[in-house]
This record gives sequence, C-alpha cells and structure tokens, in this order.
Amino acid sequence: MGIKFIRIDDRLIHGQVVTAWIKQYQARRVLIVDDGVAKDDFLIGVLQMVAPSGIELVIAANDGIGEKLKAYEADEKNTLILVKTPETARTLFDEGLDLKELNVGGMGANQYRKALYKNISASDEEVAILKELEGRGINVYFQATPTDKRVKLSALR
Repeated sequence: MGIKFIRIDDRLIHGQVVTAWIKQYQARRVLIVDDGVAKDDFLIGVLQMVAPSGIELVIAANDGIGEKLKAYEADEKNTLILVKTPETARTLFDEGLDLKELNVGGMGANQYRKALYKNISASDEEVAILKELEGRGINVYFQATPTDKRVKLSALR
C-alpha cells in the first residue's frame, strides 16, 4: 500500500482534497510537509479541524523526512502527500519518494509568480524545478480533480 499520491497545493486541505483526492486514493493518512506549517501551532490546529474524521493527519518539516517516507511506504495505510511548493516536492523526491508522478494543483499568484496554467501560477525558479523533475522521469501534470483531464507540463511548452 504505502504512499499513493503527491500534490502541490498551497491551500493544503480544502474541498477538492477532502472530497475527491482522498477518496480517489482511499487514503487513510494525509502527510503535509512544510517547514512553516510544522512550526505554526495555530495553523496545525486549523488543519486538524478540517481534516476528515478517520484520516490520520501528519504535519512534518523537511528535516528527517526521508525516514518518514520510508516508514510510510512500508506501512499498510494509503498515504496522500500535500506540499505547498515545487521546492518541497523536489526535496521529497531527493529523499527517496518512489512515485513517478507529481500532481500540481493550486499555486496562487503573487508578486514573484506569473500565470502558468489556469489558476496555477509559478515563478521562473518554480517552473525550472518542475521541469527538472520532469527531466528526471517524473510525470508532472496539472489536474484540479480526479475527473478533470490531466495536462502534462511538457504540453505547455
């Protein structure tokens, strides 16, 4: 069983994640990897309140994440990983995440980002990271919900 899915979504747990992605992968655990969130007790409390009942929610920093990935891959619980940025996703792949796909969901606009695909924005550095991961054989794709069509990063060039 183990780790089934990784998604970049700066909103972390929200309606699409709760109603669609968790069901799609029959996840019993959601692992959020983010250094800032892991240090924010208020935000941790909010995320615990919005996490579906019956789902184990784990919030972790990047430090030591490789060991957690190994343990969860060997575990019987289907695990869904949420990260806010391409940089954190790259860290997980560098630490041994054994998936060959990366779902890019919500990445909101800001002063450093420009529109990349629909409501997804990315900085030049973030686009470079996504292209690097694609070059490593990881299928980087955009898909808001499981029923939407997948659009590969390479199709946007």
